[in-house]
Amino acid sequence: MLWIAGVCIICLGVCLPLFMYYKKSLLLHLAVAFKMLGTLCAFLLALIAAIRLDPHCYICAGALLLYAVADLSIEYNLFTGMGFFLAGHICSIAFFLNLAPVSVFHLICLLLLAGSMAYFFYRWRKPIGRQMTVMAVYGASLILMVDCAVSCFSLHTITGILIACGGALFCISDFMLLRRLLFPSGRMISWIIMILYYTALLLFGTACLLL
Repeated sequence: MLWIAGVCIICLGVCLPLFMYYKKSLLLHLAVAFKMLGTLCAFLLALIAAIRLDPHCYICAGALLLYAVADLSIEYNLFTGMGFFLAGHICSIAFFLNLAPVSVFHLICLLLLAGSMAYFFYRWRKPIGRQMTVMAVYGASLILMVDCAVSCFSLHTITGILIACGGALFCISDFMLLRRLLFPSGRMISWIIMILYYTALLLFGTACLLL
């Protein structure tokens, strides 16, 4: 069923440029539609895997669907979008822990991620300002999701490697997004953020097909 992943990648290759084009043209409703469609490509992979292979993939499909809703809402309200992303992270954590239960590997990764987050939040505390609490809560959910994803590498399977890579790319994408929110950035940064984000989601979806 990997041909399905190929079709989704092709569809995403269409959705991403159209999202960036319509966002630049200030046609927000069209931009949001194509942004959601890109995320729904990954959702489709997990949904097919849940129906045909493993019902546990419904949890991953639910996470990806919440990410799609977050993609829509975050364009209109940052904090609403963050709330949906947080809910998606919770579903992702449940799915990843089902594959790789808590171990020493999880704890080591968590310490590294938490230390990195604390460093950058402290360094950027002035531009973050009053939003620190909200950012910290979302950041905690993100590093827990990334921790559980990266720890799937310990499974020593293709599925585990794809999930681990997806988690790492998701983390880098969100880090770059935070930096773009706080400091002036070029348009190329927006492309990189979206490419990393969509790649992470496609890796999650493809991993489900390989269970």
